[in-house]
Amino acid sequence: MSTRSSLRSLARLLFLLGGIILILGAVPDIGVVLRGILDFAPHIPSLGSIAAVLIDLVAGVVALAGIAQVSNPVWSIILLILGFLAGGLGGIIVIVGAIIALVATFI
Repeated sequence: MSTRSSLRSLARLLFLLGGIILILGAVPDIGVVLRGILDFAPHIPSLGSIAAVLIDLVAGVVALAGIAQVSNPVWSIILLILGFLAGGLGGIIVIVGAIIALVATFI
């Protein structure tokens, strides 16, 4: 195996782990968001939690979809930005995977 293919395999693994962690981390938060929406007096902080859950879900799904696009630098940059926006452990893993994918692309 060459260095490029091993780096791409590592990036795929990190995208898979980061995407799963982001999605699994957002699922329990959906219950909290729905509880906040069902209150008759919605608050501004509940809007922030809705946005955070949506960003986590989108970043997780895009990370899982980006597994097949490791050789495309545009996908790596998009995943780098989404990982930064999502934050947390899953976001950090996606960021590291995107950096490795970019390095593998430009070696």
